[in-house]
Amino acid sequence: MINLLLGFLFGFVAAFLLFKGVSQAWCVWALFIIGAATVIFGFDVLLGSIKEHEKRAATLGFLMFAVPGVILIAASLFLGF
Repeated sequence: MINLLLGFLFGFVAAFLLFKGVSQAWCVWALFIIGAATVIFGFDVLLGSIKEHEKRAATLGFLMFAVPGVILIAASLFLGF
């Protein structure tokens, strides 16, 4: 279920960047793709560590990967304006 929600979220942001009306530079798309992959990997680390009953590793791994990913996505949206 979480993958479906992440797919909808990233699809919405990508559609926003695509149909904004102004052609985006390749670096904006590269930042968005790298940020999305990093956030998805952060959720993978979170869910995998919770399955293995490692709560601290889950939170630290999620924060270590998801926060920079969100920053990269925010940077791509900021550069897209």
